[in-house]
Amino acid sequence: MLRVLGGLELEGHPFHRPKPLLLLAYLALEGPKARRHLAELFWPEAQDPLNSLSVALTQLKPLGAVEGGEVLRTRISTDLQALRLALNEGRLGEVRRLYRGTFLEGVELPLGEELEEWVWSTRERVALEVHRAFAQQARAFYLLALPERGKALLEEAQALPGVRWAVEGQEEEFHPPAPLEREARKAFFGLLFCPKEAVEALGIPANTLEILRGVGLIREGGRALALEGLPRPDALDPNAFAHLPLEAQEAALALARHLPPKEALPLYLLARPLWGETDRKRAGGAIRQRIRSLLSENPGLGLELLQTLPEEPEVRLLKSRVLERLGRYREALEALEGAALRETGLQREVAAVRASILFRLGQVEEAMKEAELARQGSPWAQGEALNLEGLLALSQGRFAEAAELFARAAVRFLAAGEVARQADALNNRAVALFELGSPQAERVFAEALEAAGKTPLLRARVLLNLGVMRERGGKPEEAEALYQESLALAEKAGVLEAMGRAWNNLGALYHRQGRKEEAETAYLKALHLAKEGRDWVLTAAVLANLAELREDPATLKEAIALLEEARYTVLAERYRKRLSEMASP
Repeated sequence: MLRVLGGLELEGHPFHRPKPLLLLAYLALEGPKARRHLAELFWPEAQDPLNSLSVALTQLKPLGAVEGGEVLRTRISTDLQALRLALNEGRLGEVRRLYRGTFLEGVELPLGEELEEWVWSTRERVALEVHRAFAQQARAFYLLALPERGKALLEEAQALPGVRWAVEGQEEEFHPPAPLEREARKAFFGLLFCPKEAVEALGIPANTLEILRGVGLIREGGRALALEGLPRPDALDPNAFAHLPLEAQEAALALARHLPPKEALPLYLLARPLWGETDRKRAGGAIRQRIRSLLSENPGLGLELLQTLPEEPEVRLLKSRVLERLGRYREALEALEGAALRETGLQREVAAVRASILFRLGQVEEAMKEAELARQGSPWAQGEALNLEGLLALSQGRFAEAAELFARAAVRFLAAGEVARQADALNNRAVALFELGSPQAERVFAEALEAAGKTPLLRARVLLNLGVMRERGGKPEEAEALYQESLALAEKAGVLEAMGRAWNNLGALYHRQGRKEEAETAYLKALHLAKEGRDWVLTAAVLANLAELREDPATLKEAIALLEEARYTVLAERYRKRLSEMASP
């Protein structure tokens, strides 16, 4: 891309000759031009303008940016074209990113009168386009009785490079309009949130639509003007209502009541302060269902959504599952405490979650007792118990038994509709088969990836294990690529635990390859993520790896202290043995 805002440079290329780049910018913005026109425009005082043009084209030739004979053209794009697209679509955030300065700012060249006029007129025109986009949204906010937002946008626009000068030159003055009637404002928000259903759900009359169209708040086809700072109607933000006026919340609630619960959920969240008893039940069911799907997609968002639900037994169980997926095991266990959960019909489901948490905390005997109870529960609870038994068998080297248990767990999860947990069980089975030396491992990894679908977190976990398999198979380059891909997917999912594990694996790979500086950098990134996510097991593991890298027993002692403070006694003892091995000659 050719950057023409705030300077003149060809992105990602060392070519910096200003005159040829200016020629390139002119062709990109003005379209195909005749050779003679360009020669006379750029070199009006040269004895042989066409020869000067040929020299410039020769300099540009290695870039492959200009083509044609008597008429020259370029297919290269500029940031100004991207800016104008963002302006047209009202994406002010993108406008801020792209408008780094005025058009060709700082480009000082001897230009002919006509070319200089083109530069200055384009500079002024672009600055005005930017101002008008901000002013359009500011005007909309005034119409919607949100004057503070409108004023802030106008002040921001005036502070952008070249805008105040351009506005004063054109004597453009902004006159804040009076706000629309309340029902018209409510209709606008309805059309913004859900254009297809708004007219029927809100009973919007034709004259109101005409008013909104007349002031520019809706466009052809009834599409509402997109405004910066207003919550997206498809975003699951439990606190989005705080950014909306009352009439917007009312519009969202009316639409939510009109739609099926799954589709209505984001709108319910926009109207959260206005819920009645029926809304609480309807929205609550949709929220619980969405949180279950977020357990493997985005457990962090699931935890946010839990804020909207009362502390009922089923909600506490769900909260524990979310915390467990986030690696916050101690908190997950605390969420299950108390008599209320034991007195409901959820005992076996509670046992399934407790078993998984206790196992991760190293309390294997207690975990297996809970798993035995979970075996008598729902298909999902049975799947958790079988998966846990498989993990125990895997840790004890009973790989064939582990593979069988994971296969049975995957079937139970499938029967329960827990597709994400099915992918996890298949992932575990692939690991067991690999440890067993079975050629089926590759096929099962492929099945796990297929079950994971496009869910970033699920794919991240499978690829992380696949990377371990490649590394142990003597293919470190492939392993590193898989760890990096796993990291990218974990970052997309926003799950700190998965990101931390990917960095830890990368650190261990670099460590084994003797790349100590890269290993330490990776370990430190893993440590930061583990601490931020309060995953003390991963924190201790990374500290132990750092201790070995630095040959520093003090760091390993810190890991042991951390585990003891968190009451992870079994794991603490395991690391204490590693410390004694490090101390022995």
